[in-house]
Amino acid sequence: MEFLEIEWCTPLYQEALDLRHRVLREPLGLKLTAEELDGEYADLHFGLRNGSDQLAAVISAKPLTSSSVKLRQMAVDPECQGTGVGKQLLQKVEEALKERGYQQFHLHARETAIGFYEKAGYTQVGETFTEISLPHRKMVKPYDDA
Repeated sequence: MEFLEIEWCTPLYQEALDLRHRVLREPLGLKLTAEELDGEYADLHFGLRNGSDQLAAVISAKPLTSSSVKLRQMAVDPECQGTGVGKQLLQKVEEALKERGYQQFHLHARETAIGFYEKAGYTQVGETFTEISLPHRKMVKPYDDA
């Protein structure tokens, strides 16, 4: 798997949007809206590409402060789910963001993904809330370089 940063508004970014739509929205009968995509030019976008040059997994990171970032829109191609691709992408993204000075990671996890993020060191914060019609929990992970 090749880890790469995806530039906004490129053909690879469009491929990432297509994967996000197919995995995260289509099963809910929803579409990614212009409002949701507004501001993504300022986000960081990452992916893992498999040997056939297809994106196997993608994730975006929205800087919140100079030291914290919100991970969002993680999507793994259904054919790659359960193979460790998501775990690999999350680790590589965290490493890349740490190199840029980010020390705390935030995300909103679908309830079905909480166990995945807990295994990666994230902690649940607050109560369950509804986002895009599904129950979610806020999760955080501080970077500990000790």
